[in-house]
Amino acid sequence: MTRSWLASLALLTATSLPSAAQAGPASRVDWARIAELVVTRTLKLAPGERVILFWDQAADRGAAPALRSAVSAAGGVIAAEISPPDPGGLEWSAAFAKADAAIWLPTGLAPLAGRPFERLVERSKVRSIHFHWFLPPDTTDVAAVEAMYAAAVSVAPERLQNRIEAVETAVRGATVTITAPNGTNLTLTVAQNAWVHRNTGDASRAKVANARSIRDREEELPAGIFRTTDISAVQGVYIGYSSFDTRSPILRVTFAKGRVTTFESKRGAEAIVSTWQKATGDKSIPGELVIGTNPELKSVLPSGFMPYYGYGSGVVRLAVGDNWESGGTNRSSNGEVLLFIPNATVTAKGRVVVKDGQLMVGK
Repeated sequence: MTRSWLASLALLTATSLPSAAQAGPASRVDWARIAELVVTRTLKLAPGERVILFWDQAADRGAAPALRSAVSAAGGVIAAEISPPDPGGLEWSAAFAKADAAIWLPTGLAPLAGRPFERLVERSKVRSIHFHWFLPPDTTDVAAVEAMYAAAVSVAPERLQNRIEAVETAVRGATVTITAPNGTNLTLTVAQNAWVHRNTGDASRAKVANARSIRDREEELPAGIFRTTDISAVQGVYIGYSSFDTRSPILRVTFAKGRVTTFESKRGAEAIVSTWQKATGDKSIPGELVIGTNPELKSVLPSGFMPYYGYGSGVVRLAVGDNWESGGTNRSSNGEVLLFIPNATVTAKGRVVVKDGQLMVGK
């Protein structure tokens, strides 16, 4: 989470668009099954390991009690349950220092400025899971979105590994072109030796043993993200939604010689532009390229909502500014600005990686 993202989401909330509130009809998810997958397949929890739950009772849909049971069944221990808004004190740091794993369940937005969970992960050695379970603002979409998330969590890490590696093979060491019907026409280079975070849904001790960054000790669930900070020579125009909904503000960002030259509101993003203009540090440097691969996670619903943080298969996301969490060197006072495109076309080395929002590589 970043201040720019929070500001953007505040604008969305004002117009009844995505927020972190977990409202809607009662959940029909088989939480016991999801919790079993999280504990035994994602964490590969060993007997005696200590787990922290970071969550908001008002936002939970049933995951917390199921996870308590699954951790206990695996021989683990719930070491602490942290409820915002004050997760940054010495008490919580001490809990993380003694823990082996931490799971971030749904929370409200207000306490998340400053990335408290990520900072606690940074100061400890835990392997962690981001399990936010974002729901759409349209209550009629909730049941379908939860069913989609459950199916997406169930996709085997090996299959996601295959799809992520197919993207990686296509773009590594290549000049990548991103176009979209909205006027986006951008090129960038992915380094041959690029660091890649492969979000396969595996947060085992073996997976995180060689972690280079905080991100390497974090797994999103649902999983499926290709992510790299090693991008350069960014040139052209990128027009994207500022959050995971096509009803959100739209930004038009122009790059030349690897830096932002113009940063403009194309629709309703004046506050984001104002914050960016006042910011200091590396606000003008591209920070990260993300491409979604999970075959069970749709890119966008008819309502406009982009499931789970816009991580649907074929969604392209460019970040500008701070990339601290992912191990990059950019530091900017406004955090990162995220730009989502659900219907982009991505080409590299003469190969189509994504076509009109559909992933074309991997099985």
